[in-house]
Amino acid sequence: MKNILQLLGLLAAILACAGSPSFAQPFPPLDVADDFVAIGKLSAARKMPIMLVFTRPDCPYCARAKKEHLEPMHVSQSYGGKVIMREIITADARTLVRDFEGNPTTHDEFARRYDVRSVPTVLVVDAQGKPLAEPIIGLSSNDFYNLYLEQAIDAGRIALRQR
Repeated sequence: MKNILQLLGLLAAILACAGSPSFAQPFPPLDVADDFVAIGKLSAARKMPIMLVFTRPDCPYCARAKKEHLEPMHVSQSYGGKVIMREIITADARTLVRDFEGNPTTHDEFARRYDVRSVPTVLVVDAQGKPLAEPIIGLSSNDFYNLYLEQAIDAGRIALRQR
């Protein structure tokens, strides 16, 4: 009986480790925004919203939101046909991006145009960059973050259909 209990304890420890983040399947990083004219054309052709994910490299909440929610969602078959996702690095004044009007700007300036003050911030927009849903600011509730993302995507898709 003692050996069976030890074996069960060992099995439980192995299963607990297998489910830990260090053994979790890594997901590819989010696509970093580079050309919103092209992304806007893709959005219009596919009739799907664009999810702007504003982050900063030194932000632990951004890293957690990306690793636990956004990166898995980005590669999920369930969401691939619903939204186009791009990352904007708010503290980056060197990386250029072409905005929705075709003008060159930096990631930092692009974030300022949307009045992004906290990260992570997620904003769902249309092919011209106009907001379709309320922004998701911060990672206030890790348990409900996926729900908030799904609601924003759904609100964006509904708003596009109503136009």
